[in-house]
Amino acid sequence: MTHADTPDEPPEPPRIRRLRLLVTALTAVMMIGMVIVVGLLVWRLGGFGAPRMTAVDLPAQIALPAGERLTGFARNPDWLVLITETPDGQRLHLAAPDGSIRQSVEITATPD
Repeated sequence: MTHADTPDEPPEPPRIRRLRLLVTALTAVMMIGMVIVVGLLVWRLGGFGAPRMTAVDLPAQIALPAGERLTGFARNPDWLVLITETPDGQRLHLAAPDGSIRQSVEITATPD
């Protein structure tokens, strides 16, 4: 018998071959999943395809009633909400885009 007649390694059992294929397939699926997750994160956080944020056009000046302090605001194209604090409690003001106050609402705590 010569060295060329004897195989170097015995043939792989079918279970090991199937296990190797499953591990390879799982690795490929995991890599594709990671690419998808990273792509979705970049897309949703505004990296690609999202419109750029623009600066908000606020009125140059808004006159608050005397004794009130601004604690928060929110803006929409049609209105501006101002949350102010007074010595008596809080007040909510709905203002027009030009800064004039349209409506005011008292915010009071409800008794328990």
